[in-house]
Amino acid sequence: MAAYFGLDIGSTSIKAILSDGAKIKVLGIAGNPFGKNISAMTNTEKISLTDTVKTLLKEIGMKEKKVVCSIPETLVFSKVLKFPIMSNPELATAIKWELDQSVPFPPSEVETSWVVLEKPDKIIGDEKIFVYVVAVPTNISESYVQILELIGLEPVRLENEIPSLCRAFETSLSDTTPSIICDMGASGTNIVVSGKTKLFSNYYVPMGGVAMTRLIADAFNLPVDQAEGYKRTYGMSKDELEGKMVGVLKPVIDNLLGEIRKMIISYKDEHKDSSINKLILTGGGSYLIGLIPYLSEYLEGVEVTMGDVFYSLDVDPKHKNLGPVYAISYGLSV
Repeated sequence: MAAYFGLDIGSTSIKAILSDGAKIKVLGIAGNPFGKNISAMTNTEKISLTDTVKTLLKEIGMKEKKVVCSIPETLVFSKVLKFPIMSNPELATAIKWELDQSVPFPPSEVETSWVVLEKPDKIIGDEKIFVYVVAVPTNISESYVQILELIGLEPVRLENEIPSLCRAFETSLSDTTPSIICDMGASGTNIVVSGKTKLFSNYYVPMGGVAMTRLIADAFNLPVDQAEGYKRTYGMSKDELEGKMVGVLKPVIDNLLGEIRKMIISYKDEHKDSSINKLILTGGGSYLIGLIPYLSEYLEGVEVTMGDVFYSLDVDPKHKNLGPVYAISYGLSV
């Protein structure tokens, strides 16, 4: 069994998982009572959030106190950067310069980590070094640590969402023919080009399930809760409501589709002898009826599948169909 559990505190829900890699030992989900990220909460709301998490952990019988917790991509700078071939000291300087241009915080207020993803063995022409860089504002990481300690937990580490997504689907990924992982959350969508051991690129689209629900509410003049019901019942089905839902949601999905295509083209430009042949949908938005056939139609040569992290795991039958919802939290737990 892992010596820690995964805790994903999202803007709309909180998910916790304890796994030994073969079996899901404990899991549970609760609503975020404030519908926003920790960075946007008042101190009073943060304290109330700790009570919500405590209640969740107690109700599901989580005894483990060590935890790996996610920080949303919206609160960090997370990007694969490429540089000319250079020494490690030169690379460190180049990364610092890049962050100074890209991160809107003074260097003294940011915690930075980076790892070299790809470096050519031989220099023949204009080869590049690929580096994954993550920068987190210190006040953000401190807020998470404080909240976890108030809950009575011992943070093993804090982690942005991209590494946990890649880890969650590691067994189904290949370095020679990488896949795109598309994590469709409530407030936004993470798009990641990843192999089994290599991260090639990532992008965040600030459009998710909440935005789709609002579009439906406006288009059909419905209250938000009823619009959410419409979204879950009809999705992008062309056969329901005279196909009107497709027209409403199409701009959002087409925007997402456009970003996916850009990442496929960019990857092909950098890796002439390889290609992306699979798109893995995960997150709550991946359940949208009609989404898989719609994307398949416009992504020729790319297999579009549902990313179910519970597929090969021993999990309570009542949770078996919730693998896409728990992708990040599961990745944190292993």
